[in-house]
Amino acid sequence: MNHPLSFARLALAGAALAFGLSAQAATPESITQKHARFLTDPYGYVAYRTNGKITIDGKIDEAAWKNAPATEYFHDISGEGFPTPQYKTQAKMLWDDDYLYVAGIMEEPNVWANLTQRDTVVYYDPDFEIFLDPTGDAHNYYELEFNATGVLFDLCLEMPYRAPRRNFVQFQWDCPGLKYAIHVDGTVNNNKDTDHGWTVECAIPRKAIAQEFDNILKAGEYLRVGFSRVEWQTEKDASGRSFRKKNAEGGYLPEDNWTWPSTGMIAMHMPERWGYVYLSGSEVGKAKEEFKYPEYRPIEKLLWAMFYEQEKQMEKNHKYLNSVKAFKLTKDEMALLPAGSKLTVEAMAKKYLITVVTPAGLTMTIDEDGQILRSQK
Repeated sequence: MNHPLSFARLALAGAALAFGLSAQAATPESITQKHARFLTDPYGYVAYRTNGKITIDGKIDEAAWKNAPATEYFHDISGEGFPTPQYKTQAKMLWDDDYLYVAGIMEEPNVWANLTQRDTVVYYDPDFEIFLDPTGDAHNYYELEFNATGVLFDLCLEMPYRAPRRNFVQFQWDCPGLKYAIHVDGTVNNNKDTDHGWTVECAIPRKAIAQEFDNILKAGEYLRVGFSRVEWQTEKDASGRSFRKKNAEGGYLPEDNWTWPSTGMIAMHMPERWGYVYLSGSEVGKAKEEFKYPEYRPIEKLLWAMFYEQEKQMEKNHKYLNSVKAFKLTKDEMALLPAGSKLTVEAMAKKYLITVVTPAGLTMTIDEDGQILRSQK
């Protein structure tokens, strides 16, 4: 969700970035304090290799699925302090040399869906959404949306909608070789019974989302993955069919957005807030690995804090900070970098580049579009 079609939602997202200093604060807040809501560690997940054939039928009844860990229950997209979702939602992941497998499991007493055409705005129905950034650069990512009757909206994006440059969204992109199925535990569009829920199962081909023929499905690698579930308040027509509920003025009541992880505001197109998915080389059910964040996570955290501060500065003062000193980084913030690292800021009127070079030869950069890149000598 949160496409260019959702201007009101994007306006809310932009407003959420306007964090001010407390009138009672004795000292100015550091940038990690100002933007703390967007700097919490996203969830992590260990995805194990499959140990047999996965039949894509929506039922996730193979032993591999039963042994695969489930994610945490989804939370409100805005995070801490917001209501607990009314219904439970979880996801599971597996992988092999050819596919990333994803299952979404949703509790739902009234399963309904009205859209029937592929690549319509599926989140106008209750839906399940997968966001996948294969390389973790917060650019060049993919989105898949499913409703309960199996209507699919798939697209790829060059960069998030927030980027100041013209965004290139490929709505016409169809994920080649995608396999998916829906299973409903109940009946769709029948208000006379009580359903248990519905499940999405899909196999996303490695070749469909590989960039420059790279192998993204490799043991020891991390993917960035986000999940979202959209739920609407409903009303019924004369036939008893459910639809999105309208207010007195004729507009639709706002939807609920339940996500893994929470992004911190009503905006899923924040790839830096999606979960870290570690690809384990172990077969599912034969070993258990504790999730560990990548070693570069603290550097990434500081770079994103500086990115959010640059966004704030441009909004408030119409210019970017152009030196490390201007950020007024604290000792604790600088300690996020390995000892001996070099931090530099280069800025012009509409562009900037922040660079960290570590003694171990790792270089990480972030720019005004929010693209974060890593290279190792």
